[in-house]
Amino acid sequence: MNLHSPTSHDAECERIARPIGSGFRYASLPLRGRDLYAISAIKALDKSLEEIVQTVAEPQVARSKLDWWRGALHQATTEASSNHPVLISLLESTPPATLEKMVPHLESRLGSALLALDYQGFDTEADLTAYLDAKGGALFRLYAQALDLPEETTVKLGALGALGHRIDNLQWLGRNVARGFIYLSAEQLQKHGVNEADFHRPDRSTRLAPLLQAEYEHIRAEHNRHLLELKKTCRRPPAFFRALIALDQARLVHLHRCGLRLLDERPERSPFAQLLTAWWATKRSPRPLR
Repeated sequence: MNLHSPTSHDAECERIARPIGSGFRYASLPLRGRDLYAISAIKALDKSLEEIVQTVAEPQVARSKLDWWRGALHQATTEASSNHPVLISLLESTPPATLEKMVPHLESRLGSALLALDYQGFDTEADLTAYLDAKGGALFRLYAQALDLPEETTVKLGALGALGHRIDNLQWLGRNVARGFIYLSAEQLQKHGVNEADFHRPDRSTRLAPLLQAEYEHIRAEHNRHLLELKKTCRRPPAFFRALIALDQARLVHLHRCGLRLLDERPERSPFAQLLTAWWATKRSPRPLR
C-alpha cells in the first residue's frame, strides 16, 4: 500500500520542489502518498544542487557545498541516516531496495553539478549529450525508480529527461550566456560558422538565428524519436510522466512561436497555460510533435 503520513521534512521538500505556479507542481498533482513525497524529495535535491551552481559566486565555497552533499548522499544511501530534511524525506518515502537502485543516478546528478561548476564548454555533441544525460536523464530515471517502473521504461524515460534539460538550456540561453555558460557544443558552433564571441555581439540575435533554429529542429526530432521508442514498451506512462513530457513539448513549441528570441528575452508560459497542459496530459497519451 502507498501509505505515508506527511512530516515537516516532506513539507520542506514541497516548499522547495513544488512552488505554486510551477509546471512541476501541476505535473505532480496526480501523485499521492509515498509516491508524492519521494518524487518531491528527488526534485528538492535536484533544485538544491542547481541552486549551488547558479547562485554561489565563489567557486571554492560552491565546491565545499557540493562536497557536503556527496558525503550526505553517501551516508544516506549506505547507512540509511541523515540530518538533512530533503534526504530524511527521501529515506522515509523510499524502500531500501529502491534506494539502492537509485545510487548510480544520484551520483550522476551530483557529478553533473560538479561538471557545471568546472564548466569549460563542450567540444563535441557527445560531450554535451553525456552532460544532459547525467543531469536531466538521471532525474527522470530517479523519478521512474521511485514509481517502481520497469527498467526498460526507466531507460527510455531517461532519454526524454535529458532532452527536457536541453530544452531548459535553450529557453534560458540568454541568462546562461550572461553567466558565462553556453550549453551548445563547439561542433554545433563551428558547423554554423559562429564562435563564443558572437553571443555577445549587438547583432547576435540575427547572426545566431540559424544555429538556434537548427537546435530547435534537433530537439524536436530527437524528442519525437525517443517518445516513439517509449511507446514500444509503455504505451501509457503514468500521468506524472505524461504531464512532464507534455509540458516539455509545450515549452518547445512556445519558444519556436516566440521566434527563438532567446538571447534578449526569456519566453515563459503562464502558470494557467502550464496547468491546462498538465491537466490535459492526464487524459491522453503523449503524441509526437508535428
